[in-house]
Amino acid sequence: MAVDPLVLKHWVSLEAQHSEGPVVAFFDMDRTVLLGYTAIALALEWVRQRNAGAGQAGGRKLAREMLSSADRRIGGRQYTAAYRRFIRGLAGIEESFLRELGENAFERSVQASLYREARQIVRRHKELGHKVVLVTAATEYQAAPVARALEADAVFSTRLKINGGRVTGDVDGNLCHGEGKVIAARRYLRKLGASADEAWFYSDSRDDLPLLKRVGRPVATNPSPALRAEAIERGWTVLDFSSRGKPNLESVLRTALTANTLVTTAAAGAASWLLSRSPNKAANRMTSWLGDVGVAVAGLEFEIAGLEHLDSVRPAIFTFNHQSYLDSVVMAHLVRHDFVGFCKQEVASNRLLGPLLRAHGTIFVDRDRADQSLCFTQAREALRNGKSLVIAPEGTRSATGELLEFKQGAFFMARKLGVPIVPVVLHNVSDALPKGRLLVRPATIQVTVLPPLWPEDIGALKTAGVRLREQYRQVMRAPFTGSAMRKLPPPPTLEMQAGAA
Repeated sequence: MAVDPLVLKHWVSLEAQHSEGPVVAFFDMDRTVLLGYTAIALALEWVRQRNAGAGQAGGRKLAREMLSSADRRIGGRQYTAAYRRFIRGLAGIEESFLRELGENAFERSVQASLYREARQIVRRHKELGHKVVLVTAATEYQAAPVARALEADAVFSTRLKINGGRVTGDVDGNLCHGEGKVIAARRYLRKLGASADEAWFYSDSRDDLPLLKRVGRPVATNPSPALRAEAIERGWTVLDFSSRGKPNLESVLRTALTANTLVTTAAAGAASWLLSRSPNKAANRMTSWLGDVGVAVAGLEFEIAGLEHLDSVRPAIFTFNHQSYLDSVVMAHLVRHDFVGFCKQEVASNRLLGPLLRAHGTIFVDRDRADQSLCFTQAREALRNGKSLVIAPEGTRSATGELLEFKQGAFFMARKLGVPIVPVVLHNVSDALPKGRLLVRPATIQVTVLPPLWPEDIGALKTAGVRLREQYRQVMRAPFTGSAMRKLPPPPTLEMQAGAA
């Protein structure tokens, strides 16, 4: 993923640090490395699974306690009291259920809330040899999946006493809050032989002042108004992340307009077909409408590196890394004409997308079938008709933006059918619509188009997939340098389509 200017500037501070001994970077969790509160995600997941836990009434009560424990506005002793009340309410719950709850909440919503900037800063700390430690007041069931996603070296959280596999309602040791974080950090630093003067701590909350004051490099991250004022007065670094945003009226309207564009595209394509009797012209007009109007109403702008490679050779197989439901709109905007896409079979039954994709000649892939000869035949026919193919070699998308394994289908077709692969690297489409989110946010989408990979250079299929995935990975990790903005014609109207017919 592209490195944000804010992060690049902060990297300079990281790289300027010269320490003789080990360096530790501590990170708070809620509202620091992710948008919102994991307790809210846990509460929602509890409500979904209430019949499997404490029962319907108890589930609602505990959900309210979870929400109360997430309210950081109360702070200090009030927060501690609310949090202990929540923990007492867990008495008798099976620990295995809480662990499952935390994992499900992470998969369903928390992982999509991780700030891209936070992941990049964590990664740079690790590249510099620093130890990364998550330190949070949340329970270990909330914190463990987040620590795993960040590849943290250690995690300190509030641990619950367990007896016979069930929660007792008491805390095992100290709450990892306020001075509790200081105790955990001091213990880790002592074990590592590291100095607090060389340590970093990233936090959003004034409740974390005890640890912020003890480290040599405090960073107020997405700070509350109270912490922001304190940080400015003390001359601390302040970071504000923007890759995840709160829903507002604009995002609701943009989402509705984007969905409406899909419906209008299908209608416009059908009208064009009736007027022109040319399925190819109708498909191209549908693509143009979807790409141009779709990105406009979604509030997407583009910065493109390697723009010239998009039209350097046709037909071709365009590969892209799958990040969001908006990928189809983005790829339609980039490729624009004479192409068909690959899509999983489940989408064919979608009432909105199914008819639109079928009208465009989409090739549906049943991933459970061992025999994919029908897909290959359809792909060969499309290429013979001068159409390019658009395919995500990962097959599915990762909520965090990390690349999954590249499957061999695109490489097999390129070599067998004698057409080049044009790799398209999408850096940050998930900023506009992360996995697990329903509302579209305006964003500047950064795209890198790599030079064509010719069939004779593919070699062994598995090796080709590993090699191209690594190339994607390197491009996504490097600072983005593209700036080309494609000049687009006005979006088609039904009147224009009738005239063309």
